[in-house]
Amino acid sequence: MAEVYEFHVAGVVGPVVRAALPELSADSQDKRSVLTGTAQSPEAVDDLLRRIGDAGLDTTHIVINREGRWHQLVPPPDEWDADTPAR
Repeated sequence: MAEVYEFHVAGVVGPVVRAALPELSADSQDKRSVLTGTAQSPEAVDDLLRRIGDAGLDTTHIVINREGRWHQLVPPPDEWDADTPAR
């Protein structure tokens, strides 16, 4: 079963990045965004993280939904970079 991942990134995800990551849905608010999608393996997660980075976004933390429970891999930062432009 594929796990649902939330990739929390600094900045607003614009149409160019959305087009580059069609398998992820994006929600942007207040200079931060959440990209949500599934991954079948750790290698698939690594690929998504590489592609997110290649798009110029900084992943701040990841949340995983395993069997209906959310698990946070890294605590979110206390502050977000308010000057990060949309990509």
